[in-house]
Amino acid sequence: MARLELRQETGGAATPVAGFSFWPWLLQRVTAVGLIVLLPIHIVVGHLFNIVEVERGDLPGLVVFSDVAERLETPTYWAIDLLLLTFALYHGLNGVRNVLLDYGLRGAGERVVTGALSVVGMVAFVFGVFALAAFSD
Repeated sequence: MARLELRQETGGAATPVAGFSFWPWLLQRVTAVGLIVLLPIHIVVGHLFNIVEVERGDLPGLVVFSDVAERLETPTYWAIDLLLLTFALYHGLNGVRNVLLDYGLRGAGERVVTGALSVVGMVAFVFGVFALAAFSD
């Protein structure tokens, strides 16, 4: 639940109160910054670098299993992909939760939706990790 309190030092603007509702608010912003940083890295390394190789005839397509498997042999790309997966899942599912809260979901309904979205997020994360692991030998 998004609690807001008016504060004098902010000129009367509403700012989040520290507490349970503060952390989803903060993590939404942190994951947004993380996505802004990681998505261009993913697009450039995973797709744009391959354009040159495709034009030379070295690769049959822009996204090739062997090329992805080769990249995922390094811990750096594993970390980037895991962070991207984590940030995208949290940001997206928390965004859905925020929309429902904005439409007035409160009390038990809020707890049920938060729990359901948490389970969906955890299942999707495990599935994503297994998908990344499929590229390893």
